[in-house]
Amino acid sequence: MTPSIEAGDWLLVDPTAARWPRRGAVVVFREPGSDELAVKRVAGRPGDWIPFAGSYLQLAEDEAWLLSDASDDDVATLGFGSVVDSRRYGPVSVSALVGRVWFRYAPLARLGRISGRPAPQRS
Repeated sequence: MTPSIEAGDWLLVDPTAARWPRRGAVVVFREPGSDELAVKRVAGRPGDWIPFAGSYLQLAEDEAWLLSDASDDDVATLGFGSVVDSRRYGPVSVSALVGRVWFRYAPLARLGRISGRPAPQRS
């Protein structure tokens, strides 16, 4: 999720979220297939039509489309290969939602609310 969230950031997560928050919100969820915790941004909500594989995919009533803020080039530069998000594993069910991220409380130099939109890309 670089540049919005960096390695070492400590995040406050609201675990009471029972449905997908608005587009632009940052969420913690369990990745499909691996069950590992991940942090991504909500790009599509239930019922939305998402461009996918040269066509469109309509999300079910319990699904969201989650994307990373990092570009493929940024991730490749860090040596991680390509971005892993809904473009790779598809829609994510609300049953995988852990909570909505809303505040960064450490490190102190980055203290503050998590923005509802991606941070500007660094040059």
